[in-house]
Amino acid sequence: MKGVYEASYLPLVNGCINYNYFFDELIDATARLEVYKEKLVDSKLSSKWFMPTLQQKEALESSKLEGTQATLDGVLSNQAMPTELDENINEVINYWKATSRGMNILSREEFSNEFFKEIHTVLMDGNVRKPQIIGEYRTEQNYIGKNDISHEITFIPPAPEKVPGLMDNLISYINNPDDTYKPLVRTAIVHAQFETIHPFMDGNGRVGRMLIPFYLYYTRQIELPCFFISEALEHDKFRYYTLLNGIREKNDWNEWIKFFLETVTRQCGKYITIVGEINKLYERHFTIVSKLSKSSTALTVMNMLYEHPITTAKKIVEQTRLPMTSVNRLLNAMVDAKILITDGRQRNKKYIYYGLLDIIR
Repeated sequence: MKGVYEASYLPLVNGCINYNYFFDELIDATARLEVYKEKLVDSKLSSKWFMPTLQQKEALESSKLEGTQATLDGVLSNQAMPTELDENINEVINYWKATSRGMNILSREEFSNEFFKEIHTVLMDGNVRKPQIIGEYRTEQNYIGKNDISHEITFIPPAPEKVPGLMDNLISYINNPDDTYKPLVRTAIVHAQFETIHPFMDGNGRVGRMLIPFYLYYTRQIELPCFFISEALEHDKFRYYTLLNGIREKNDWNEWIKFFLETVTRQCGKYITIVGEINKLYERHFTIVSKLSKSSTALTVMNMLYEHPITTAKKIVEQTRLPMTSVNRLLNAMVDAKILITDGRQRNKKYIYYGLLDIIR
């Protein structure tokens, strides 16, 4: 069993970080992030329409790292026609809500203890046996173990009485850093430090992964809540956890930062491709839909499908106030044009924009 980790206070001791070790990776990650930002700005379809769907994909991938069993189709279907939520889908929806809440707060305020506690409250709503621990820093020792049959303890976070001081120090570093590190390097530092402090009894991994786009947004490295990294970490989670432990046990920040930058580069590349494919799909299908309906209904419904690729006529009418007859007529025409498919029901029919789902999956 590992001993209790005595978390260092930030800023880090001079000499811990060697830029030469990850200089090329930093250049690549910075460049790819800029291309991704430009791709979003130049998108023919405003990113406000497809961003919620990508955010829910990120929520799903982050929840998977914690063992949640859910699918993107299940989450989007439940959004279209809410039913009795199971715990897995509720966790994903809460993650998405917490991310949205955080971005809203950071558009007008700086980081604070209240910010982290509010995010945790939204994230954990309905998902813990002890409601009193929601939105509060832990007052008990917690333990991090392997997510397998052995449940071997791999890391014991700092003692609970040290959490408030460590969080105050981290928040001070986030809001007023006094080093010269580049923003992406600071992002890697902030994420790792939060995960090491592990301030809550549960939900630390998910809050820590939200902290990545939160920090990039706060430092104006991105203009939208549009930087998604959990999928890449899910695919390389053994290395991810190993390198975080390398910081805790050997103070090896360089290897972790290099890995983080490589992950940023890889995931930016993937989302550059996704946004490009979404643009092509939108252009192709809007040309067809414009011929099916000459009214503004066509544009409104098309945009709604990018925000809700699994939907119902009722859902669209509720959100747009368009006439039900016009919406039904256009949706059925899009089915005939093989843009949408349905679940085959006669009543409460779901319409599925499989072309967009294929890209996002």
